[in-house]
Amino acid sequence: MKYRFRLSTALAVLLLTGALVLSGCSKSATADDDKPKFVNGKLTKEFTLKVPTQTGFNEIYIGERLGFYKEAGLNIEYTGAISGGMLAQSVIKGDNHLFAAGHVLTIAQARQAGAKIKMVLQGSYDNPEPDKIHMTYLVREDSSIKTPQDLIGKKVSISYIGSCTELLFSEYLRQNGIGRDQVTFIPMPDGQAENSLRQGIIDVAGIHNVFTQSALKRGGLRPLTNTFAIGTAAGNGPASSYSARAFSEDFIRDNPDIVKAYIAATVKTQHWINRNYPEALKIAAEHLKIEQDKAAGTVYPVENAIDPVKVDFWIKMMEQNQFVEPGSVNPADIYTNDLNPYLTGEIKEIA
Repeated sequence: MKYRFRLSTALAVLLLTGALVLSGCSKSATADDDKPKFVNGKLTKEFTLKVPTQTGFNEIYIGERLGFYKEAGLNIEYTGAISGGMLAQSVIKGDNHLFAAGHVLTIAQARQAGAKIKMVLQGSYDNPEPDKIHMTYLVREDSSIKTPQDLIGKKVSISYIGSCTELLFSEYLRQNGIGRDQVTFIPMPDGQAENSLRQGIIDVAGIHNVFTQSALKRGGLRPLTNTFAIGTAAGNGPASSYSARAFSEDFIRDNPDIVKAYIAATVKTQHWINRNYPEALKIAAEHLKIEQDKAAGTVYPVENAIDPVKVDFWIKMMEQNQFVEPGSVNPADIYTNDLNPYLTGEIKEIA
């Protein structure tokens, strides 16, 4: 059986080029003694963390607004918006420090291309509520698609080849005995997918929640399925949105105390969002400059560290849908909890 690791040639070339140029140049010139140390829950001196400008719901700007990153000694510098395909390269090059996007799938793809990035913390958790769900697959109200079997021969939009949109819908097809080659996947941005669906260019639009909210309010569309339902059928509904917060292995090696401070502030932010979700949506709407009633976001796991079970959930789904060869992805390469201060006991657990 042929396995295809979904990765664009351009991304692979860019990552390889970046790795060759930067080999031997990744270590900081700053002596270890001059680097900030993580002591009593914060850094001994401030560090500027370079982060891509977020164009969707993300805890980073919420935690910054609340002062949690500042408390931990981190100054957040936004470097500008960047496409998902370029993010891994920017982290390897050092243009950005934080990889705050994607899932286990994304980390595995980047590593396959030579970008040694690794998860240090979990991101989102799926939830069936409309303003918290990861993704919904929409059809027109008048669509002939009523059951999974009606999908055969139809066109389905995905974010890009090898995306979570494609993997989770492939899992939906597999659960219903339909081969991935029995539908046509068409890559396009979420915003374009809604218009393409209404115009009949595609039959199913796979889009993330903020776009789903707006699309359904405009009428004429209905949900076919969603990621929480797909994840539940696969054995873990909440895990279907389990996302990655990662750094390059070089950054982790050279700046372990920075990573600890990032984890400390981010976990604090994630728990705050879970407890204060309406207020978090308000902050997000202001940050993204959208109307609050159109805002949608995500909630987070109650755990303070990466859960191996949820990582394995993604790896199994990737294997079952032939995105990777069975046994080719080692969880130890994907994530580490070694620098999590909640596990090391350096700071107290958050209730």
